[in-house]
Amino acid sequence: MTDNIDMEKRLLGRIMSLPKEYYNNHSLMTEGMFTDPLNRKIYKVVSQRLDLGEKVDLVILNKLVKDSMATYRIAECYSLDFSHYNTEHMILFLSQEEKKIRLKKLIEVTNNKLNKDEDLFEVLDYVESELKPISEVRGSDIPDIKKQLKVLHDDIQKRMSSDNMVGVPTGFQSIDKFTGGWQETDFIVIGGASSMGKTSLGLAFCYNCSKAGIPSAVFSYEMGDTQLLQRLVSLESSVNNRYIMKGTLEKDELSRVDTAIGKLERTELYVDECKDSSLRYLLNKIRQYVITKNVKFVLVDYLQLVKGSGHSREQEVALVARELKNIAKELNITIVALSQLRRGVDRREGSRPTLSDLRESGEIEQASDIVMLVYRPEYYGIMQDDNGSSTEGLVDLIFAKGRNIGTGTLPLRFEKEYTRFSDPTDYGNDYKSIEGIETSQAF
Repeated sequence: MTDNIDMEKRLLGRIMSLPKEYYNNHSLMTEGMFTDPLNRKIYKVVSQRLDLGEKVDLVILNKLVKDSMATYRIAECYSLDFSHYNTEHMILFLSQEEKKIRLKKLIEVTNNKLNKDEDLFEVLDYVESELKPISEVRGSDIPDIKKQLKVLHDDIQKRMSSDNMVGVPTGFQSIDKFTGGWQETDFIVIGGASSMGKTSLGLAFCYNCSKAGIPSAVFSYEMGDTQLLQRLVSLESSVNNRYIMKGTLEKDELSRVDTAIGKLERTELYVDECKDSSLRYLLNKIRQYVITKNVKFVLVDYLQLVKGSGHSREQEVALVARELKNIAKELNITIVALSQLRRGVDRREGSRPTLSDLRESGEIEQASDIVMLVYRPEYYGIMQDDNGSSTEGLVDLIFAKGRNIGTGTLPLRFEKEYTRFSDPTDYGNDYKSIEGIETSQAF
């Protein structure tokens, strides 16, 4: 059986003799694969030369590799028979051996940290940061347009056969029509002033996902788990939330509450009353739910209550937004985060929110794929719209940013006694048929 050092020499001989093999596989190789110090020195010089498009030969390498044994080793690499070895197989062998060494070292250091009783979450952060590059599978960095076009073609066919619904269902016909459902890797922000119902809307999205068989999790920093579940029971049972809170229920109402609780028990919905506000804790908990419960949809209530590291509050929120987007991509899940608006929105005429009203809006806007703003005109005493129609129970869901869907405004209905959102009763088959809708598609 060929040992590691011998395999390193054969791989060096191959890429020195056949530079094409280096260019075909350079993205798969690292200096760390060469455990022998002299082999590593030779590889470093060879890779630097080839990266610059310059030639390598015995004479040049003897001058550039600073080691007393370089001449002998380089000649040995050239002389070894590597014809029976596939370049990719040699790289795979050495890469796996490198990972074993790094993993053993990681286990050793982790044990030392645990024995010293270091902070558990700091240890977990260390393990995560060190494990990620170890577990990473390197591949060719040259995109294949045939594969890319096949993915596009399959996606188009999927959309055509599913009435454009290819993502996670939102539970609202109008929103599904407009967005195609929530997409994996998306980071979505729901903004709204106090009492607009953004928590209830986010909770409805999460609950609707779980009812569709998609495991979902809520991370609540402001409200307790009992309060959130109470809202879900109210919207599911159509029993006034205040009656449930006070315990003043009629017999039929209690029966409906019991039925609603039974339905909730059958869903894969996890309500986590976060007792640690650190970003590190949140990211670790998200990974835990994804790995152990196969969660695909996450709600964070709310963004500004998560504490990151930064010299200012704006930097802190920026870090939280970026990390939530990053983990959505890493774990291939959808994350919805609620966000407060800046003060003073209620002093503006009409009090209609805009994208710039998001607190620390610059980085939140940049990190997000979709930003929705919740606006209830009746809350501000606006009882009729421009056409003279009643605004009672009306909600404007403003898509202020839609990276892949464009912008627009969708009407919803809000029944505050049940904290329940719903589509308008006069909703048609096409979202563009809703009276007053404004849409602008993104290209």
